[in-house]
Amino acid sequence: MEINDIGTQLLYTTVPIYAQNSDKSLSTGTGFLFSVRESETESIPLLITNYHVLKDSVAGFVELHIGEKGLPTDKSIRVQFDKSIINGNKLGDLDLIAIPLAGTFNDFHNRKIETFFRTVDQSMIPSKEQMDKFSAIENITFIGYPSGLYDEKNKMSIIRQGITATPIWNNFKGEDVFLIDAGVFPGSSGSPVFIFNQGTYPTKDGIALGNRLLFVGVISQTMLRDNATGRDYLNLGKVINSRAMYRELNRFIQRLKSNA
Repeated sequence: MEINDIGTQLLYTTVPIYAQNSDKSLSTGTGFLFSVRESETESIPLLITNYHVLKDSVAGFVELHIGEKGLPTDKSIRVQFDKSIINGNKLGDLDLIAIPLAGTFNDFHNRKIETFFRTVDQSMIPSKEQMDKFSAIENITFIGYPSGLYDEKNKMSIIRQGITATPIWNNFKGEDVFLIDAGVFPGSSGSPVFIFNQGTYPTKDGIALGNRLLFVGVISQTMLRDNATGRDYLNLGKVINSRAMYRELNRFIQRLKSNA
């Protein structure tokens, strides 16, 4: 494994979520680790997922990678949660929830448990100027646990790819979302979506040389259609725009600080 490869590191930004709901049903989803960097040495670690993944949960857990000497292992540790995790953590009117993790990581540190993870942060969110220059058709990559599928042996998530089905810069139906043409299934909810180009990528002037990694959103829904025998997947997913997420996340962080 080349751990310094950007694509490999993206695998370690996500965690699987397993929840037991109040009606005794079980649900799975994807969460990802996001750091709000306040200085070169200080950041606020958060777990972000869709609100609908957890809104009916009464108990559950997420799994984090165990590390050893700065490298990931094939072991994991479960972090249990209950319904109190929901209180006050929803991000405005968005189908997103942000869960502070500083206390969890401090507990691991005190217990001398090394975890391995990578975080997404605000530097990866495209500026409005960058977003306005996106092509209407961009290749996208998303990482998660479709239908709860997970490489339990190696503790690895699943990488999927597709293209934008509506432009990122054009709010679909007036919402802070865009659509992607990709295999989005239940369990993918909460997956981070990236533009990840290696070697070359398109610009309005032609082709640029180099790499490009941008965090553009969070999957919130798979699109379905009704037919005579039930419902079919349309191979389309709805993605909450990362700029909208970060707008509400800033408000959330200010509330945390004011209540500290």
